[in-house]
Amino acid sequence: MKIHSVGMNLIALGLLLAAAVAQAQTPVGRAARLTGDQVSSAQAPGGPVRKLAEGNPVFAGERIRTGAGTVLDIEFNDKSHFTLGPNAEFEVEKYFQAAGGSAGEEAFSSRVFKGAFRFVSGLIARRKHENVHITIAVATIGIRGTRFEGEVSERHEKDGKTVDASAKVALLEPEGSGGNAIVVENKFGSVVIDKPGFGTEIPDEKSPPSPVRRMQLRTIENLQRSLRLPSGISGPARRF
Repeated sequence: MKIHSVGMNLIALGLLLAAAVAQAQTPVGRAARLTGDQVSSAQAPGGPVRKLAEGNPVFAGERIRTGAGTVLDIEFNDKSHFTLGPNAEFEVEKYFQAAGGSAGEEAFSSRVFKGAFRFVSGLIARRKHENVHITIAVATIGIRGTRFEGEVSERHEKDGKTVDASAKVALLEPEGSGGNAIVVENKFGSVVIDKPGFGTEIPDEKSPPSPVRRMQLRTIENLQRSLRLPSGISGPARRF
């Protein structure tokens, strides 16, 4: 009986591993558009770096990087979009969309390590917005079916001193009808942004999100410029 039990357990474990591998090999989206220098790559943990071209699949767990003169738009299977500016790093930590359009336990979690980005929500956010989270260096963004953009600066050394990571986030006009709000939070505090053109700043790794305020027009324009880099034009992202 013990041998039979061990055998059944091994079979169950094998099935679970096979399911995990199959899920990892299923694309969660594709590189829908690249502009500028079109230098972008994807790398699974411990795996080789592969170059991304338009139409190439994107998988959960991969670290996505863009070059100094590249803007990448990723379209996910639920029709949500992530646009990454130059010198950005991004990862889809978890992505699950139920078959047949059923909401089920759908979830979408991702992380922006650095760079400018824009997020436009898709089906998962509309049906299970509480299961959609975007982590940035100094906070987590929860959404209610919406459209927003921001910029993340990673921790770095400057003049022999360590400069903390920081971030800025701004809510944009929604595409179509539906909820339009984000919650930006960390262990020091949280804010709700529900008016387009308003946003928050997290200046370092030890501060809460700043009170919600109308973002300067120059701030929005600079960020949008970095996210629509014209073809053939290279250079670093314009900062807030």
